[in-house]
Amino acid sequence: MSLHYLPPLPLTIDRRRAEFTDRAFEDRFARHCLPERNAQLKASLLFSAGFYVLFGLTDIATLGPTATAWAMVALRLLVALAALGAWAAISRYPDSVAVSLRSTCIVLGIGVGVFPILCWYQPEAMAWNLMSHALILMAIYVIFPNRFIYALAIGIGASAVFGAMLLVQGGLRLDDLVALVLMLILGNALGYIAARRYHLAQREQFRSTMLLQELADRDPLTGCLNRRVFQSGLLDAELARTRRYGTALSVILCDIDHFKRINDTHGHAAGDQVLGEFAGLLRSVAREGIDSVIRYGGEEFLLVLPQTELAGAQVLAERIRHAFADSATSTANGSLVSTTASFGVAAVAANHSFLPASFEALIAVADEQLYAAKRGGRNSVRGTVVTAHGCPGQSRSMAPAA
Repeated sequence: MSLHYLPPLPLTIDRRRAEFTDRAFEDRFARHCLPERNAQLKASLLFSAGFYVLFGLTDIATLGPTATAWAMVALRLLVALAALGAWAAISRYPDSVAVSLRSTCIVLGIGVGVFPILCWYQPEAMAWNLMSHALILMAIYVIFPNRFIYALAIGIGASAVFGAMLLVQGGLRLDDLVALVLMLILGNALGYIAARRYHLAQREQFRSTMLLQELADRDPLTGCLNRRVFQSGLLDAELARTRRYGTALSVILCDIDHFKRINDTHGHAAGDQVLGEFAGLLRSVAREGIDSVIRYGGEEFLLVLPQTELAGAQVLAERIRHAFADSATSTANGSLVSTTASFGVAAVAANHSFLPASFEALIAVADEQLYAAKRGGRNSVRGTVVTAHGCPGQSRSMAPAA
């Protein structure tokens, strides 16, 4: 039996898209950044909506209090209303990454769609309009948090529409046309550089944080989670989900039999190899992304099995027991070390009437079952259903075959 290693975190960044290559990990990053992102986005929406409307004064100053000027003010109000609607949607669904992204894209799309219409009726203010377009590009790339590829598409699209409007409007000399094209390219190039650098920096920081957390949460010898998960609240959150949805939950507490004898006979290096082999076996049978494998003590391990009844947990424990008993660990000096393990199982049944007061209480029941297995001769599985406030119900044992 060979040691199974945990797959590395999917930390590779696609530097062209400025996103993690693994979509699930990118979604994890987006959820992590969502509170800060939404706070920035809501502030940007209110600020931009106010100034977009306020610049209606320039329309009236240029065209006078004409119907065209008031129509342009109405268009500005439309953009402001869209921004306020996006603000309300984000406030109502603060935990939705999709709502945040869609709100950003919709508001920016409406804003850059209205802007060429406003410029059409003020051809003499082309220089000011070009400056305003540059500020809009800065907002698209930097001020409004968005996916990099969305910002890039909106920025290039906005520039293409703005440039096409000026060409259709006519009146551009060759030198003006060259300057216009260069300015649009420069604005998007600078925006591209700034946005890409910002997105990459965010993800590199998140990657470093995840790597440090992974190192802190993993036992370096076995690759399993360590007891810091109790402090992180991971297990209490699992118990809370069980309470909320009425699903089953099982834990298996495992202990390698006569482990001290292995260290005394073969040395601590051999003991470490046995621990690594046993941990690899546990991880190989665990459901990725669902179950948790924790190094609970020196030679003790804890399996947390959501949505698993007692019978299923006992069958899994028996499967692990057989596999470990039938294997042997090859040590560095060429000798083979064989041993067994004992298992204590505690389960909360689906649609339960009672729950243990804490996850520690559930583990305490599994610990009682483990020691019952030890007292019964080791190399066996004992389990029970927790029926009331951490109290075990009828115990079930699965002894080794003769």
